[in-house]
Formats: sequence, structure tokens, C-alpha cells
Amino acid sequence: MCGIAVAIDWDGAEATVRRLISGLSHRGDVTDPLVSPRPNVAMCTRRLRIVDAEHAIQPMLSYDGRILLSFNGEVYNHAELRQELEACGVGFRTESDTEVLASALSLWGPGALGRINGMFAFVALDLSSGDFLAARDPLGVKPLYVIQSGSGFVFCSEMRPLLSGVEAGYVFPLPPGHLLTRTRLTEFKSFVADPDRATFDHDPAVLDRLLSAAVQARIPPDMPCPVLFSGGIDSTLIAHYARQTRPDTPAYFLGGADAPDYSYAACYAARTGLDLRCVGFDDVGDNTDACITEIIELVETFEPDVVRGSLCTALLSRRIHRDGYKVALCGEGADELFAGYVPLELAFDDSQWAGAIVRDQHLALMHNNNLQRVDRCSMHYQLELREPFLDPSIVAYATGLKSSSLVRTINGEAWGKAPLRSLYDLYPDQLPDMIRDRRKVPGNEGSGFDVGPNDSPWRTHAEQTISDAQFIDGKRLFESFDLRTKEEFLYLSKLAELVDVSRIPHLKIRARLRFPTVKNMERLSQYIL
Repeated sequence: MCGIAVAIDWDGAEATVRRLISGLSHRGDVTDPLVSPRPNVAMCTRRLRIVDAEHAIQPMLSYDGRILLSFNGEVYNHAELRQELEACGVGFRTESDTEVLASALSLWGPGALGRINGMFAFVALDLSSGDFLAARDPLGVKPLYVIQSGSGFVFCSEMRPLLSGVEAGYVFPLPPGHLLTRTRLTEFKSFVADPDRATFDHDPAVLDRLLSAAVQARIPPDMPCPVLFSGGIDSTLIAHYARQTRPDTPAYFLGGADAPDYSYAACYAARTGLDLRCVGFDDVGDNTDACITEIIELVETFEPDVVRGSLCTALLSRRIHRDGYKVALCGEGADELFAGYVPLELAFDDSQWAGAIVRDQHLALMHNNNLQRVDRCSMHYQLELREPFLDPSIVAYATGLKSSSLVRTINGEAWGKAPLRSLYDLYPDQLPDMIRDRRKVPGNEGSGFDVGPNDSPWRTHAEQTISDAQFIDGKRLFESFDLRTKEEFLYLSKLAELVDVSRIPHLKIRARLRFPTVKNMERLSQYIL
């Protein structure tokens, strides 16, 4: 897990990359040497040392010396890929997943991307031709941004360093599941399910096996790995499977004994002996405006749900980092895949077709909202968060389920996450019914920070500090951002003080959903464009 900066065919490449990497110091614990393998080319990495910490120095050469790789992420199946490559005659100098990826790209070309189980964003340079290949994992777990000017390209793991380190040009995110070369941007073949394939019924035993394997694959073999824990359905399952092999795995809960989520978290801890560690809001302080500015600077967005959630993820990440951990697990992705959100519950309750339309939008938005929150808030504190629910096997399984397997009708209401709830019945002595039967509660509400989506101290702060006249002027100033609340304007205005938002076109693509006509449309009014 790292922050990378790469300039290709860029005047002043070395100086540019030095500026960029200085803005990524929080993403790792060591800066690897800056390398300039060709004229006007420079590559550098701020590395969080996890896999083969002492030898995985970047940029990494492939086995044949042809590919030079700058890589951010983790390849969870690197041991299996290493065996395949060795069978093809490839030799290795390190035990790192970075070297496996470099050699896989040299031997298999872009076809290697479909064989990776992991989260990744990288730039690979062909030293013989000067061509490059940049790519990002299918769901966009790891970020990669680019500025292009003529035939030159500059890449970076975050937007702010690009905007401050490069004077002109638009900043674009490399789309998830795509590869970029000098001449084309194209989607690569990946594990994302075929929308036309036949659907199937849920089998608890199959999902139990898949989720257990996904969790185990993400636990580093040589270091401890805690869990971000809310006492919700998703994080409880992650803690459960992690503790099958690591019984001493600790869990970090945001909030105190009066938090809405606490009774659920405490119930699981009491039943299983979980090491439950509570993280308070003590570090937030009394200066709301300063705290909001800090979070906006960290997360690089102005979407209210993402900003509020980022406070929670940042507080947990900071405490986990202070306690000495480099890797942690979280339950991100379960709601999008297993119909945990109200729009997905209602859409899948209506039909398979409607549910798939809404789910595809949720998955497409993840890289610019929830996954961006997870990346920025954890990496700001040199912590790598891993998401077992986003394992290829889990994504393929969830997206192949029949709507009747995802959503059940209880007392006339649609309840999602039926497959995940069924796993609780396999372990009745360990997984409490009271958690199984919960409704979805966002982390910022379950921790006690917010009362509800429209009842938040930060929303109230915006309403109290921004006049109607200021909001009207703000909507005119930021007309293309489609602002609808004073809270949105507050966050965007703070972001605009930090960076030139006019150079970030994708910020104008709002995190809002479009719906086919379904039953209970009145319940969806707050989510519809």
C-alpha cells in the first residue's frame, strides 16, 4: 500500500515527481528512491511497508528487466501467481507482490489484470519502447489520478498534490476496471459478473466458505490485523471469520456506551470474549469549522454523506494507527452487493431488473464516495484498510443471486441482506440474533455523531452560519455543481479554498441515483435525482 507519483514524457519530470511525492508523505513510512529511467520520465513511491517490507523497493523491475512498475495496492493471490510464473521459468529476487505483478505484466501483458485478486492502481513502463500501461482495479478501491498535456502524462494517488504540483490541466480519475496507454483508454476483462448470466438461489454454506476465505486472504501472515467494528451485520461477520484463525483479533468501535450501536457491539463482545476497544469523539474539539476543514482537506470531496462518514473513519484510523497497526479489516461493500440500502431493498423487492439497475449505480459510485473515504481516511494515518466483501468471489456470488434471495418481505416491508443474515443461523452460539435482525444504520448515526440523515451537527452548523443570500450567491458561483443544500455549499466552498475545483470535472458528477419506476416510489423521494 503506497502513494505513487509518475511523470512520463513530461518536461521537468524529476522536479514534478518530487513535488508530488512530498504531498503523499502520509501514505507510507518510507520514501523509495526517485528513478528517472528515460529522458523526461520519473517514478517515485511513498511506501507503507507490509509485504516483504525490506526488499519491496519501488519502482520494481520485472524478471526480464523490461517492465518498471510503480504500484499502489495489494495482490492477495500473489503466492499463487508466483507459482504459475515460476512454472513458466520466471525467477524472483524478493517475496513481494509488487515483483509478482511486474513479472506477470511482462509475461502476460494486460491479460494479467484479469487474474489478480486484489486492489491496485499502478503505472508500468516498458523500458525498451518507452510505452506505458496504467490500470486501476475493477471497483476502484485504490485511487489513481492523471493530468495529460499533449503527449505527456502525470499520475498521482491523490488530487491535491497534482493540483498544487502541476500548474495547469484537468485532473481525471482513471476509471475503475480500465487501462490507459498513450493511445487508448479501455476496459479490461475482470471478475465483475456478466449481467446476462443466469441467476441462482442463495446457499448459506457456499457463502460461508467464500466469505471465510476472503477474510483469511486479507489477514497478513506476519502481523496483527484488527477490525473496524460497529456491531452491525457486516462488521460482525468480518470479526467472526477473522477470529476463526486469530482469536485475539481486536475490534475498534466508534462511540461510547450511549451510542445507538453500542448494545449490539457489546452483546457480541460479551458472548465471544472479543477485545472491544471504544474510540471516542474527544479529538473532534469544539471548533466545528476547523474540524470540517480538516476532513474536507483529507477526503477531497464535498458530498455530505461522505464527509460525515469520513470523520468517523478518520477517528478510527487514527486510533488504530496510534496503537501500532498497519493493516485492518472493514465491512465496506456489503450494503452495495447484498441490498443493504433502502433504495436497493425496494428495487430488488420490485424486480431483478430494477434491482440490478440500482445496484450497478451504487457500485459505479463507490470509487468516488465510500471507497474514496476509506482510502483517504485510512492512508492519511498510514493504515491499510482491506475489504473482504469486495473479493472477486463475493462480488460474483452477490451479483449472481436472484432478487428473492437478496430481499425478503417481513411484516409487509422489504428487508435486504438476507444472504448475510442467513450466515448467523450457521453460528447461533457466536452470532447474536439481535445483530442478525438489525436494520442498516450508517456509521455516523450508529456512533452517535448524527441523529439522522437530516439531523446532523454539521448540517445544523451550515444552516446557522450560511445566510439565504450567501447560499443563493453560492449556487450561482458553483452552478455546474448542482448544489441543493447549505451543507453542500459549505463543504464545496472549503474545498475550493484548498484546490482549484474547476480543474476537477468529475466533482460535478453527483452521488445521486436514478430509478426505474418501482413499488413504494414515495419512500425513494430523497434518493431520486
